[in-house]
Amino acid sequence: MVQMGPMDGPSHTFEVRMTQFRGQFDCKLDAKGRLSLPSTLRSRFEKSSEYVITNSLYKGRRCLDLYPLKVWHALEKQIGKLSPLKSEVQAYQRFYLSGGQEGAIDGQGRLVLPASLRKFAGIEESSQLVLVGLGNKVEIWSGAAWSELYEGLAQDFENIQAAVSQLMGDE
Repeated sequence: MVQMGPMDGPSHTFEVRMTQFRGQFDCKLDAKGRLSLPSTLRSRFEKSSEYVITNSLYKGRRCLDLYPLKVWHALEKQIGKLSPLKSEVQAYQRFYLSGGQEGAIDGQGRLVLPASLRKFAGIEESSQLVLVGLGNKVEIWSGAAWSELYEGLAQDFENIQAAVSQLMGDE
């Protein structure tokens, strides 16, 4: 089972058999808007090199989310079960799903970050990036945005750890 959704909002559970992404990886965007996936992440795309990349936010900071295509399809299917009349569902579809762009990892292990998504996330050509494995997806951050966010998370980690422990029932 896979659970998807923002930490501070609704989550959705659906079944997808897949490998989990984890770790932080520094990389650089080339002049053609491509990045080379580290082999650790590339191997976790299993047999398919197809992916969907979309815009995302965490605590007001912009990044991109990268999903294997089959995980993205499962997310779309789950969202499709929700009432299209609810404004939250419409907003989610308009922002998150409509931003999704398909691609395929090339023979050299590179993927293209579309210009519109790079602009959204504040990623410029030849800039430093950080890839963050988060379970069923990989987040793509500008190096500066990730450093700022990560420092804030580190400063508040004891509180975060206590809250997660409580959610897990380990009081």
